[in-house]
Amino acid sequence: MIIKLAWRNIWRNKRRSIITIVSILIAVFLSVSMRSMQLGMYDYMIKSIVASYSGYIQIHANGYMDQQTIDNSIEVNDDLLDSIANINGVNNIINRLQTFSLASSGDLTKGVLIQGVEIEKENLLVDWNTRLDTGTFFSNNNSDVILAKGVASYLQKGVGDTVIFIGMGYHGMSAAGMYKICGIVDMRNPKINNLTVFMSLKNAQEYLSAPNIVTHIIIDKEVKIDERKLSISIKKELDNNQYEVMDWRELLPELEQTIKADNVGGLIMVFILYMIITFGIFGTVLMMTQERFYEFGVMISIGMKKLKLIKIVLLETITLSLIGVILGIFAALPIMYYFNIHPIKLASEQAEAMEKFGFEPIIPMSTNLEIPLTHAALIFCISLIISIYPVITILKLDTIKAMKS
Repeated sequence: MIIKLAWRNIWRNKRRSIITIVSILIAVFLSVSMRSMQLGMYDYMIKSIVASYSGYIQIHANGYMDQQTIDNSIEVNDDLLDSIANINGVNNIINRLQTFSLASSGDLTKGVLIQGVEIEKENLLVDWNTRLDTGTFFSNNNSDVILAKGVASYLQKGVGDTVIFIGMGYHGMSAAGMYKICGIVDMRNPKINNLTVFMSLKNAQEYLSAPNIVTHIIIDKEVKIDERKLSISIKKELDNNQYEVMDWRELLPELEQTIKADNVGGLIMVFILYMIITFGIFGTVLMMTQERFYEFGVMISIGMKKLKLIKIVLLETITLSLIGVILGIFAALPIMYYFNIHPIKLASEQAEAMEKFGFEPIIPMSTNLEIPLTHAALIFCISLIISIYPVITILKLDTIKAMKS
Protein backbone atom coordinates (compact mmCIF):
# COMPACT_ATOMS: atom_id res chain seq x y z
CA MET A 1 0.00 0.00 0.00
CA ILE A 2 2.82 2.41 0.91
CA ILE A 3 4.56 1.76 -2.43
CA LYS A 4 1.34 2.32 -4.38
CA LEU A 5 0.57 5.53 -2.52
CA ALA A 6 4.09 6.84 -3.04
CA TRP A 7 4.00 6.05 -6.77
CA ARG A 8 0.58 7.69 -7.22
CA ASN A 9 1.68 10.75 -5.27
CA ILE A 10 4.70 11.19 -7.54
CA TRP A 11 2.60 11.36 -10.70
CA ARG A 12 -0.38 13.16 -9.18
CA ASN A 13 1.55 16.38 -9.70
CA LYS A 14 3.53 15.60 -12.83
CA ARG A 15 5.02 19.07 -13.23
CA ARG A 16 6.50 19.07 -9.72
CA SER A 17 7.91 15.55 -10.12
CA ILE A 18 9.39 16.28 -13.54
CA ILE A 19 11.09 19.44 -12.18
CA THR A 20 12.65 17.38 -9.37
CA ILE A 21 13.78 14.60 -11.72
CA VAL A 22 15.22 17.05 -14.25
CA SER A 23 17.12 18.99 -11.56
CA ILE A 24 18.73 15.76 -10.34
CA LEU A 25 19.39 14.62 -13.93
CA ILE A 26 21.16 17.90 -14.76
CA ALA A 27 23.13 17.70 -11.51
CA VAL A 28 24.42 14.21 -12.30
CA PHE A 29 25.12 15.06 -15.93
CA LEU A 30 27.09 18.23 -15.16
CA SER A 31 29.12 16.78 -12.29
CA VAL A 32 29.97 13.58 -14.19
CA SER A 33 30.86 15.44 -17.42
CA MET A 34 33.04 17.96 -15.59
CA ARG A 35 34.92 15.33 -13.60
CA SER A 36 35.23 12.97 -16.58
CA MET A 37 36.83 15.75 -18.61
CA GLN A 38 39.25 16.63 -15.82
CA LEU A 39 40.30 13.06 -14.99
CA GLY A 40 40.46 12.20 -18.68
CA MET A 41 42.96 15.01 -19.20
CA TYR A 42 45.07 13.71 -16.28
CA ASP A 43 45.00 10.15 -17.64
CA TYR A 44 46.01 11.41 -21.07
CA MET A 45 48.89 13.43 -19.65
CA ILE A 46 50.16 10.50 -17.60
CA LYS A 47 49.79 7.94 -20.40
CA SER A 48 51.38 10.31 -22.92
CA ILE A 49 54.47 10.84 -20.79
CA VAL A 50 54.65 7.31 -19.38
CA ALA A 51 54.25 5.58 -22.75
CA SER A 52 56.56 7.94 -24.64
CA TYR A 53 59.23 8.66 -22.08
CA SER A 54 59.47 7.38 -18.55
CA GLY A 55 57.40 4.21 -18.17
CA TYR A 56 55.48 3.61 -14.97
CA ILE A 57 58.66 2.51 -13.19
CA GLN A 58 62.24 3.04 -14.26
CA ILE A 59 65.42 1.33 -13.11
CA HIS A 60 68.77 2.94 -13.80
CA ALA A 61 72.25 3.12 -12.31
CA ASN A 62 72.47 4.84 -8.96
CA GLY A 63 73.25 8.51 -9.63
CA TYR A 64 72.17 8.45 -13.28
CA MET A 65 69.54 11.17 -12.72
CA ASP A 66 72.27 13.55 -11.53
CA GLN A 67 74.69 12.71 -14.36
CA GLN A 68 72.88 11.34 -17.40
CA THR A 69 75.78 10.00 -19.46
CA ILE A 70 76.34 6.73 -21.27
CA ASP A 71 79.15 5.91 -18.83
CA ASN A 72 76.68 5.91 -15.95
CA SER A 73 74.70 2.95 -17.25
CA ILE A 74 73.70 -0.65 -16.46
CA GLU A 75 75.11 -3.90 -17.80
CA VAL A 76 72.14 -6.21 -18.19
CA ASN A 77 72.22 -9.97 -17.83
CA ASP A 78 69.67 -12.78 -17.54
CA ASP A 79 69.98 -13.02 -13.75
CA LEU A 80 69.07 -9.33 -13.31
CA LEU A 81 66.14 -9.51 -15.71
CA ASP A 82 64.84 -12.77 -14.21
CA SER A 83 64.94 -11.37 -10.67
CA ILE A 84 62.81 -8.40 -11.80
CA ALA A 85 60.42 -10.51 -13.90
CA ASN A 86 59.64 -12.77 -10.92
CA ILE A 87 58.28 -9.86 -8.85
CA ASN A 88 54.49 -9.92 -8.55
CA GLY A 89 52.91 -7.17 -10.65
CA VAL A 90 55.65 -6.87 -13.29
CA ASN A 91 54.07 -7.28 -16.71
CA ASN A 92 56.92 -6.52 -19.13
CA ILE A 93 60.56 -5.45 -18.93
CA ILE A 94 61.77 -3.05 -21.61
CA ASN A 95 65.43 -2.11 -22.10
CA ARG A 96 66.40 1.28 -23.49
CA LEU A 97 69.73 2.90 -24.32
CA GLN A 98 69.60 6.69 -24.45
CA THR A 99 72.22 9.20 -25.53
CA PHE A 100 72.54 12.65 -27.09
CA SER A 101 74.18 13.07 -30.49
CA LEU A 102 74.43 15.51 -33.35
CA ALA A 103 72.33 14.68 -36.42
CA SER A 104 73.54 16.04 -39.74
CA SER A 105 71.91 16.34 -43.15
CA GLY A 106 73.64 18.49 -45.75
CA ASP A 107 74.04 21.95 -44.26
CA LEU A 108 71.53 21.22 -41.48
CA THR A 109 72.51 19.96 -38.03
CA LYS A 110 70.44 19.31 -34.93
CA GLY A 111 71.05 17.94 -31.45
CA VAL A 112 68.90 14.83 -31.00
CA LEU A 113 68.13 12.26 -28.35
CA ILE A 114 68.88 8.80 -29.72
CA GLN A 115 66.89 6.03 -28.08
CA GLY A 116 67.87 2.43 -28.62
CA VAL A 117 64.67 0.41 -28.22
CA GLU A 118 63.35 -3.13 -28.59
CA ILE A 119 60.41 -2.31 -30.84
CA GLU A 120 58.47 -5.53 -30.16
CA LYS A 121 58.61 -4.93 -26.41
CA GLU A 122 57.83 -1.23 -26.79
CA ASN A 123 54.63 -2.29 -28.55
CA LEU A 124 53.56 -4.00 -25.34
CA LEU A 125 53.67 -0.64 -23.55
CA VAL A 126 51.95 1.40 -26.26
CA ASP A 127 50.70 0.62 -29.78
CA TRP A 128 53.37 2.06 -32.07
CA ASN A 129 51.29 1.30 -35.15
CA THR A 130 49.09 4.29 -34.25
CA ARG A 131 52.21 6.50 -34.19
CA LEU A 132 53.70 5.48 -37.53
CA ASP A 133 53.24 8.40 -39.94
CA THR A 134 55.06 7.04 -42.99
CA GLY A 135 57.37 4.11 -43.77
CA THR A 136 57.87 0.99 -41.70
CA PHE A 137 59.41 -0.07 -38.41
CA PHE A 138 62.90 -1.50 -38.21
CA SER A 139 63.62 -4.98 -36.93
CA ASN A 140 65.91 -5.41 -33.95
CA ASN A 141 68.70 -6.63 -36.21
CA ASN A 142 68.91 -4.00 -38.96
CA SER A 143 70.66 -0.65 -39.09
CA ASP A 144 67.69 1.53 -40.09
CA VAL A 145 66.46 4.40 -37.92
CA ILE A 146 63.10 6.03 -37.26
CA LEU A 147 62.85 9.81 -36.98
CA ALA A 148 60.24 11.63 -34.94
CA LYS A 149 58.12 13.96 -37.05
CA GLY A 150 59.70 17.21 -35.86
CA VAL A 151 63.27 15.99 -36.41
CA ALA A 152 62.44 14.77 -39.94
CA SER A 153 60.82 18.12 -40.75
CA TYR A 154 63.80 20.11 -39.47
CA LEU A 155 66.37 17.99 -41.35
CA GLN A 156 64.09 17.92 -44.44
CA LYS A 157 64.39 14.15 -44.66
CA GLY A 158 61.95 11.41 -45.57
CA VAL A 159 61.74 7.63 -45.80
CA GLY A 160 64.66 6.20 -47.79
CA ASP A 161 67.01 9.14 -47.10
CA THR A 162 70.12 8.86 -44.96
CA VAL A 163 71.23 10.82 -41.92
CA ILE A 164 74.59 11.07 -40.14
CA PHE A 165 75.03 10.92 -36.34
CA ILE A 166 78.11 12.04 -34.43
CA GLY A 167 78.49 11.70 -30.67
CA MET A 168 80.42 10.36 -27.70
CA GLY A 169 80.40 6.60 -27.16
CA TYR A 170 80.96 4.39 -24.12
CA HIS A 171 84.05 5.23 -22.02
CA GLY A 172 85.16 8.04 -24.35
CA MET A 173 84.90 6.09 -27.59
CA SER A 174 83.94 8.13 -30.63
CA ALA A 175 80.50 7.41 -32.09
CA ALA A 176 79.65 8.09 -35.72
CA GLY A 177 77.57 6.48 -38.40
CA MET A 178 75.35 6.93 -41.43
CA TYR A 179 71.88 5.41 -41.24
CA LYS A 180 68.94 4.93 -43.56
CA ILE A 181 65.55 6.31 -42.50
CA CYS A 182 62.93 3.56 -42.63
CA GLY A 183 60.06 5.40 -40.96
CA ILE A 184 58.74 8.62 -39.45
CA VAL A 185 56.61 8.61 -36.31
CA ASP A 186 54.31 11.10 -34.65
CA MET A 187 54.85 10.74 -30.89
CA ARG A 188 51.89 13.06 -30.14
CA ASN A 189 54.15 15.06 -27.88
CA PRO A 190 55.67 18.20 -29.43
CA LYS A 191 58.86 18.13 -27.35
CA ILE A 192 59.56 14.46 -28.08
CA ASN A 193 58.67 14.97 -31.76
CA ASN A 194 61.27 17.73 -32.06
CA LEU A 195 64.05 15.81 -30.34
CA THR A 196 63.95 12.04 -30.74
CA VAL A 197 65.48 9.45 -33.07
CA PHE A 198 64.90 5.73 -32.59
CA MET A 199 67.32 2.88 -33.31
CA SER A 200 67.11 -0.78 -32.50
CA LEU A 201 68.76 -1.48 -29.14
CA LYS A 202 71.42 -3.67 -30.75
CA ASN A 203 72.17 -0.98 -33.34
CA ALA A 204 72.46 1.72 -30.65
CA GLN A 205 74.83 -0.47 -28.61
CA GLU A 206 77.04 -0.91 -31.68
CA TYR A 207 76.92 2.82 -32.45
CA LEU A 208 78.07 3.64 -28.89
CA SER A 209 80.49 0.67 -28.58
CA ALA A 210 78.47 -0.47 -25.55
CA PRO A 211 77.51 -4.17 -25.83
CA ASN A 212 74.95 -5.37 -23.23
CA ILE A 213 74.68 -1.82 -21.87
CA VAL A 214 71.40 0.04 -21.23
CA THR A 215 70.67 3.32 -19.50
CA HIS A 216 67.08 2.51 -18.50
CA ILE A 217 65.10 -0.59 -17.62
CA ILE A 218 61.42 0.29 -18.03
CA ILE A 219 58.86 -1.70 -16.05
CA ASP A 220 55.36 -2.10 -17.47
CA LYS A 221 53.03 -3.03 -14.63
CA GLU A 222 49.88 -5.10 -14.59
CA VAL A 223 46.74 -2.98 -14.91
CA LYS A 224 45.44 -3.26 -11.34
CA ILE A 225 48.83 -2.96 -9.65
CA ASP A 226 49.75 0.31 -7.92
CA GLU A 227 53.09 1.52 -9.28
CA ARG A 228 54.21 2.91 -5.92
CA LYS A 229 53.79 -0.44 -4.18
CA LEU A 230 55.46 -2.24 -7.09
CA SER A 231 58.37 0.22 -6.96
CA ILE A 232 58.91 -0.63 -3.27
CA SER A 233 58.87 -4.37 -4.07
CA ILE A 234 61.51 -3.91 -6.79
CA LYS A 235 63.71 -1.83 -4.45
CA LYS A 236 63.68 -4.66 -1.93
CA GLU A 237 64.82 -7.11 -4.60
CA LEU A 238 67.71 -5.04 -6.04
CA ASP A 239 70.96 -3.67 -4.61
CA ASN A 240 70.11 -0.03 -3.82
CA ASN A 241 73.81 0.89 -3.84
CA GLN A 242 74.00 -0.13 -7.50
CA TYR A 243 70.49 0.54 -8.83
CA GLU A 244 67.97 3.32 -8.42
CA VAL A 245 64.23 2.55 -8.76
CA MET A 246 61.80 5.41 -9.42
CA ASP A 247 58.15 5.57 -10.38
CA TRP A 248 56.83 8.23 -12.76
CA ARG A 249 55.92 10.54 -9.86
CA GLU A 250 59.55 10.67 -8.74
CA LEU A 251 60.81 11.01 -12.30
CA LEU A 252 58.35 13.77 -13.19
CA PRO A 253 57.51 15.66 -9.98
CA GLU A 254 56.46 18.73 -12.00
CA LEU A 255 53.75 16.70 -13.73
CA GLU A 256 52.44 15.33 -10.45
CA GLN A 257 52.39 18.81 -8.87
CA THR A 258 50.58 20.23 -11.92
CA ILE A 259 47.94 17.51 -11.71
CA LYS A 260 47.50 17.97 -7.96
CA ALA A 261 47.14 21.75 -8.23
CA ASP A 262 44.65 21.48 -11.10
CA ASN A 263 42.78 18.70 -9.30
CA VAL A 264 42.24 20.93 -6.25
CA GLY A 265 40.78 23.61 -8.52
CA GLY A 266 38.54 21.03 -10.12
CA LEU A 267 37.31 19.77 -6.77
CA ILE A 268 36.49 23.34 -5.72
CA MET A 269 34.45 23.77 -8.91
CA VAL A 270 32.64 20.48 -8.24
CA PHE A 271 31.95 21.60 -4.65
CA ILE A 272 30.46 24.87 -5.92
CA LEU A 273 28.36 22.89 -8.40
CA TYR A 274 27.17 20.62 -5.58
CA MET A 275 26.21 23.65 -3.52
CA ILE A 276 24.10 24.99 -6.38
CA ILE A 277 22.63 21.54 -6.96
CA THR A 278 21.82 21.12 -3.27
CA PHE A 279 19.92 24.41 -3.08
CA GLY A 280 18.18 23.60 -6.35
CA ILE A 281 16.94 20.22 -5.13
CA PHE A 282 16.08 21.67 -1.72
CA GLY A 283 13.98 24.35 -3.43
CA THR A 284 11.91 21.72 -5.25
CA VAL A 285 11.50 19.64 -2.06
CA LEU A 286 10.56 22.77 -0.09
CA MET A 287 7.95 23.68 -2.72
CA MET A 288 6.63 20.13 -2.72
CA THR A 289 6.33 20.09 1.08
CA GLN A 290 4.66 23.50 1.36
CA GLU A 291 2.09 22.59 -1.29
CA ARG A 292 1.13 19.44 0.57
CA PHE A 293 0.45 20.81 4.08
CA TYR A 294 -3.31 20.43 3.65
CA GLU A 295 -2.87 16.90 2.23
CA PHE A 296 -0.68 15.86 5.16
CA GLY A 297 -3.18 17.31 7.65
CA VAL A 298 -6.11 15.43 6.08
CA MET A 299 -4.26 12.10 5.96
CA ILE A 300 -3.21 12.35 9.61
CA SER A 301 -6.70 13.46 10.71
CA ILE A 302 -8.36 10.41 9.11
CA GLY A 303 -6.07 8.07 10.99
CA MET A 304 -2.79 7.66 9.14
CA LYS A 305 0.14 7.53 11.51
CA LYS A 306 2.89 10.07 11.05
CA LEU A 307 5.51 7.30 10.79
CA LYS A 308 3.69 5.72 7.86
CA LEU A 309 3.32 9.12 6.18
CA ILE A 310 7.06 9.71 6.64
CA LYS A 311 7.75 6.37 4.94
CA ILE A 312 5.59 7.40 1.97
CA VAL A 313 7.37 10.77 1.62
CA LEU A 314 10.80 9.14 1.93
CA LEU A 315 9.86 6.55 -0.68
CA GLU A 316 8.72 9.34 -3.01
CA THR A 317 12.04 11.15 -2.57
CA ILE A 318 14.06 7.95 -3.08
CA THR A 319 12.09 7.07 -6.22
CA LEU A 320 12.45 10.55 -7.71
CA SER A 321 16.17 10.58 -6.85
CA LEU A 322 16.75 7.14 -8.39
CA ILE A 323 14.95 8.10 -11.61
CA GLY A 324 16.93 11.36 -11.85
CA VAL A 325 20.27 9.68 -11.07
CA ILE A 326 19.75 6.83 -13.56
CA LEU A 327 18.66 9.22 -16.32
CA GLY A 328 21.65 11.46 -15.52
CA ILE A 329 24.07 8.52 -15.86
CA PHE A 330 22.50 7.43 -19.16
CA ALA A 331 22.71 11.02 -20.43
CA ALA A 332 26.39 11.37 -19.45
CA LEU A 333 27.72 7.99 -20.68
CA PRO A 334 27.34 8.65 -24.45
CA ILE A 335 29.05 12.02 -24.03
CA MET A 336 31.92 10.40 -22.11
CA TYR A 337 32.47 7.67 -24.69
CA TYR A 338 32.13 10.01 -27.67
CA PHE A 339 34.68 12.51 -26.39
CA ASN A 340 36.98 9.68 -25.34
CA ILE A 341 37.13 8.51 -28.97
CA HIS A 342 36.95 12.05 -30.41
CA PRO A 343 38.82 14.24 -27.88
CA ILE A 344 38.04 17.92 -27.49
CA LYS A 345 40.63 19.94 -29.43
CA LEU A 346 41.92 23.08 -27.77
CA ALA A 347 42.69 26.22 -29.76
CA SER A 348 44.76 29.41 -29.58
CA GLU A 349 46.27 30.21 -26.15
CA GLN A 350 45.06 27.02 -24.44
CA ALA A 351 46.63 24.90 -27.18
CA GLU A 352 49.92 26.81 -26.92
CA ALA A 353 49.98 26.30 -23.14
CA MET A 354 49.49 22.54 -23.54
CA GLU A 355 52.19 22.32 -26.23
CA LYS A 356 54.67 24.18 -24.01
CA PHE A 357 54.30 21.38 -21.48
CA GLY A 358 54.89 18.86 -24.27
CA PHE A 359 51.35 17.60 -24.78
CA GLU A 360 49.11 17.45 -27.80
CA PRO A 361 46.35 20.08 -27.23
CA ILE A 362 43.45 17.67 -26.77
CA ILE A 363 41.22 16.67 -23.85
CA PRO A 364 39.79 13.15 -24.00
CA MET A 365 37.08 12.32 -21.48
CA SER A 366 37.65 9.45 -19.07
CA THR A 367 35.38 6.42 -19.44
CA ASN A 368 36.05 5.15 -15.93
CA LEU A 369 32.66 3.96 -14.64
CA GLU A 370 33.65 4.92 -11.09
CA ILE A 371 33.09 8.57 -12.05
CA PRO A 372 29.33 8.38 -12.83
CA LEU A 373 28.69 5.86 -10.05
CA THR A 374 30.52 7.96 -7.44
CA HIS A 375 28.85 11.25 -8.35
CA ALA A 376 25.45 9.60 -8.77
CA ALA A 377 25.80 8.12 -5.28
CA LEU A 378 26.81 11.53 -3.85
CA ILE A 379 23.84 13.33 -5.41
CA PHE A 380 21.54 10.52 -4.31
CA CYS A 381 22.83 10.96 -0.74
CA ILE A 382 22.28 14.74 -1.01
CA SER A 383 18.67 14.06 -2.03
CA LEU A 384 18.18 11.77 0.95
CA ILE A 385 19.66 14.35 3.33
CA ILE A 386 17.36 17.01 1.91
CA SER A 387 14.40 14.67 2.49
CA ILE A 388 14.98 15.20 6.23
CA TYR A 389 13.15 18.52 5.84
CA PRO A 390 9.72 17.01 4.96
CA VAL A 391 10.27 14.37 7.67
CA ILE A 392 10.80 17.05 10.33
CA THR A 393 7.86 19.01 8.92
CA ILE A 394 5.55 15.98 9.28
CA LEU A 395 6.77 15.24 12.81
CA LYS A 396 6.07 18.85 13.90
CA LEU A 397 2.86 19.13 11.89
CA ASP A 398 -0.15 20.59 13.67
CA THR A 399 -3.09 18.85 11.99
CA ILE A 400 -5.66 21.64 12.58
CA LYS A 401 -3.35 24.41 11.33
CA ALA A 402 -2.37 22.31 8.31
CA MET A 403 -6.02 21.75 7.32
CA LYS A 404 -6.72 25.50 7.62
CA SER A 405 -3.81 26.38 5.32
